[in-house]
Formats: sequence, C-alpha cells, structure tokens
Amino acid sequence: MYTIFEQHLFNFQDPNSDRNVFVETVIQDYLSHMRRLGLSIPVEWEHQIFEELFFQVNSMLVKKIYGCQTIDEYTAKAPAAAKRKARANYTRVSKAKPKAKKAATKQAA
Repeated sequence: MYTIFEQHLFNFQDPNSDRNVFVETVIQDYLSHMRRLGLSIPVEWEHQIFEELFFQVNSMLVKKIYGCQTIDEYTAKAPAAAKRKARANYTRVSKAKPKAKKAATKQAA
C-alpha cells in the first residue's frame, strides 16, 4: 500500500482536491490492486476495511508531508531521486501477478 500511496503523492495534480479525496483515491487504487492479485473482500467487511485503510493512509500522509502545508509544497521539495524510486516501485507493483497463478503454472510444467 505504501508504494501506491507514494506514487499518488508524487503524481498529485489537483490543488483543489482535499485530503479526503486524495486518501480515498489511494485506497481505491490499492483495493483494485488486491483484486487483480485475486484477493477478495467480503461485502460485509468492506466498510470496516475501508475505514481502517483510511486511517492508515491518512496517517502516512500526515507523517510524509510533516512540515509542509500542502501536498504540492511537499512534492516541490521532494528530491528527484525519491520520485524516480517511487515510480520504479509502483511500476513493479502494478505488474505483480497473483501467486496462485504462478504456482499453477509451475505445476503444469
């Protein structure tokens, strides 16, 4: 989740967006990633999981931009190397395959 969070942070484009929208966007991307990996969330637990993730992502945001008034201010101060590393990590995560499919492929061979 941190990799997805960091990618959204460094690619933040909407200065009119508030913190809640930013956090919700990160969570939606994370949940989509989990579904691509074949993990499902029971419907009756979705709300509680969303609330917990919201708290976690919001805490990460507060800690990451500590001392900056806005996300834009933080990204302007962030070193280019940190942005490149976040992009590389996100690319690797977005290309991740479900482990179950890998195991099934090995057994078939």
